[in-house]
Amino acid sequence: MRQTFDGMKLLTAFAQHVKYYALLTLIKLIRYLPYSLVLNFFRSLSVIGWLADPFHRKVARIQMQAALGLTHVRHLVLKVFMNQVEIMVDTIRYAFMSDDEIRSRIVVEGKEHMDEAQASGRGVMMITGHIGNWEILGHMKKVMGTEFCIMADMRKDPKLEEIVNDIRVRCGATILPPTGTFHMLISELKKGKTIGMVIDMRGDRKEDIYCDVFGMPAPTKSAPAFIALKGKALIMPVYTVKQGGAYHWYFAKAVDTAQFGDGDEAVQKLSDFMQSWVASVVRKHPEHWFWLYTRWLKRSDMRRVIKKKLDFKEYVHKKADEALGDKKKSEG
Repeated sequence: MRQTFDGMKLLTAFAQHVKYYALLTLIKLIRYLPYSLVLNFFRSLSVIGWLADPFHRKVARIQMQAALGLTHVRHLVLKVFMNQVEIMVDTIRYAFMSDDEIRSRIVVEGKEHMDEAQASGRGVMMITGHIGNWEILGHMKKVMGTEFCIMADMRKDPKLEEIVNDIRVRCGATILPPTGTFHMLISELKKGKTIGMVIDMRGDRKEDIYCDVFGMPAPTKSAPAFIALKGKALIMPVYTVKQGGAYHWYFAKAVDTAQFGDGDEAVQKLSDFMQSWVASVVRKHPEHWFWLYTRWLKRSDMRRVIKKKLDFKEYVHKKADEALGDKKKSEG
């Protein structure tokens, strides 16, 4: 048993080692080869991925049809696959660009809204979703002089985490570890600082809630609303999409969290507002959202829907009713 365990450890370490150097090689190729060549190559790979990955292809199709009310989404799903590889390529390329080069490739829309919010002296929570290349927003300090911090998950593979962290740190944002981050983020807001949060993640904890997302109940993390309310922050919606070779950053007018009240009801109302904003952007740019992610169901439940050809909307409502019923029982 001991030899088997040691053998597994060595095999895991070897796999991590190979993955690490393969990823470093990939990054160098993306950095130094002509951009059009790299982008076209990875777009070709995304088409292969679209053909070879039936699970995520079906996830995107089923969710897009249910959420957007569309029948034929085949080409939209392919665009989603292609956009994901473009996000990867651009995230790496931008991490190694000069500040001037980055600024020349960014168009900021609504900067006056950010200036107004920061001039108030209040803490500002920038919210965004998995829309377009959300990683590019990390360069905000270089483009606009805006300093902010974000929470980022840590990967179990230390070598992989080293590479990802290096790319994110190059952006200029302050990266906070996930442990103990709630208190740190609330403290930053109370000091009048700016933080950033991606808000359209599926909730999976007892304290998480359900929000209406495209007419379907979606388990939603309550943390962003909770942190914003505790920090008495202004909410600044922002998203980015690529148009004509440049990334356009769209800042909306800030919303005061005070208007949502206090307590659990306020968390629900603010969360509903945040998810409604995400949905409004996705309707404008449907191919730019991360439809490959199972937003409404766990992966295991989504596999059940696909395998048994269940009605997606009905199953989503059924699982939400079950979860809310279990929550009432535990609270009672």
